[in-house]
Amino acid sequence: MTLATLTPKQAADRAKVSRGTIMNALKDGSLTGFRDNRNHWQIHPDKLSEWMANRGVTATDKGITDDTPKLDENALRIAVLEVELKAEKQRSADLERDRDSWKEQAQQLARRPRRWWPF
Repeated sequence: MTLATLTPKQAADRAKVSRGTIMNALKDGSLTGFRDNRNHWQIHPDKLSEWMANRGVTATDKGITDDTPKLDENALRIAVLEVELKAEKQRSADLERDRDSWKEQAQQLARRPRRWWPF
């Protein structure tokens, strides 16, 4: 691959479409490209720009408009805090289980008779 060409994935990222859309455009001939010696598709950036211009996709064509409802800042903050609270509750429960395990182990060791000599 030379630096002057793009792979279908790179072209898709640049055009903000899926790789499948690029592959379909290559197959139907609306986007021109060529296969290299490893049989991989290569696309010239100029051809991609022409295809994007001919396609004429705008933000409104994709269903994105300026009147989309914006998420309330307070609602977003509440959602974040709820997630953080859930994580803290889980951490607290984990710590309590660890504490109880250590407590049980200490009680078992305390019940054992002590021997003065290790032999």
